Amino acid sequence: MSDERRRSSLELNPALGHLQVPASDRCWWCGDVATTEEHRIKASTLRRVARLGDGTVAPGNVFKKSSDYEATLRSLNKGTQVRWRKNLCGNCNNAKSQPFDRAYDDFELFLVEHIDVMSTWERIDWQTVYSSGWREKSRNLARYFGKQLGCMLATHQLQVPAELIEFLNGADRCPSTGFRLYINPRAVDFHRQMRSDGSADGLSGFVGLLDSTAYQTEGVFSGIDYGYHIGYLWFLAQWRAGADIDSWFEDQAVDLPRLSKG
Repeated sequence: MSDERRRSSLELNPALGHLQVPASDRCWWCGDVATTEEHRIKASTLRRVARLGDGTVAPGNVFKKSSDYEATLRSLNKGTQVRWRKNLCGNCNNAKSQPFDRAYDDFELFLVEHIDVMSTWERIDWQTVYSSGWREKSRNLARYFGKQLGCMLATHQLQVPAELIEFLNGADRCPSTGFRLYINPRAVDFHRQMRSDGSADGLSGFVGLLDSTAYQTEGVFSGIDYGYHIGYLWFLAQWRAGADIDSWFEDQAVDLPRLSKG
C-alpha cells in the first residue's frame, strides 16, 4: 500500500465522514426502493452454528464478540448484530442473488465436510467442489461475497463501485476487486487442539467477519478490505480503485496461501 493512502477502521465512522455519500433509501444494486436487510452471516450458517447435538436451534447457542457486542445473540434473524442496514430491494436480495446463495451453501458444506484435511492442501480444485459447473459456481461464490461487500459499503454510506455491480449483474470478472482464499495457521492449530480435546466440530462453528479497512488517496475513497472466515479459511474481497486483480474463479485450481503467524 502506497504511503499516500491513509487507512480508517470501519468502526470509526467519524473518520470516514469526508468519504461518505448521503444516506439513501434506495437499493444500492438496482436503484429500486430498499425494503430488506441482508444477513451479515448467512442465516443458514447461523442456524448451523446454533444447532446443538439434540437438534435444538436457538440464538442463545451463539456467542458473538465484536467491537460493539460481546454476548450470546438475542435473535438469528433480526437486529443490527446479524443484519446490515436496510439497503437492498426484495428482488435483488432474493431472486437475483439465489445462485450466489446456493454457491455459498455448497462451498460451506464442502468445507465443513473436509475441515480436518483441507488445512493440509496447497491448492483447491473448483471442479472437486462444484463438479462440471465449477466456472460459474466459483464466480457465484465470489458474487455472494461481492454482495456482502456492497451491503457493508452501503451500511457505512460509502460508494459501491460500479464494476462490482456489473459483476453481480453477470460480468465475467470485477477487475478492481480481488477475491482470494487464505488459510490461517494459528486457527488450524486451534482446530486440531479442539478435535484432540474431543470436539465433534472443531473450529467449523467459529464463523465471523474480519476487521475491515477503508483507504483514501488524496481525500478520495480508493479502497476497501472485506474479510470473512469459516474456521481457519479466510475469504477476502479487496477493492482498489483502478486496479486489475486476479480472483479465485479465474482458474480451475487455485493456491491456498498461508497467512503469516506473526
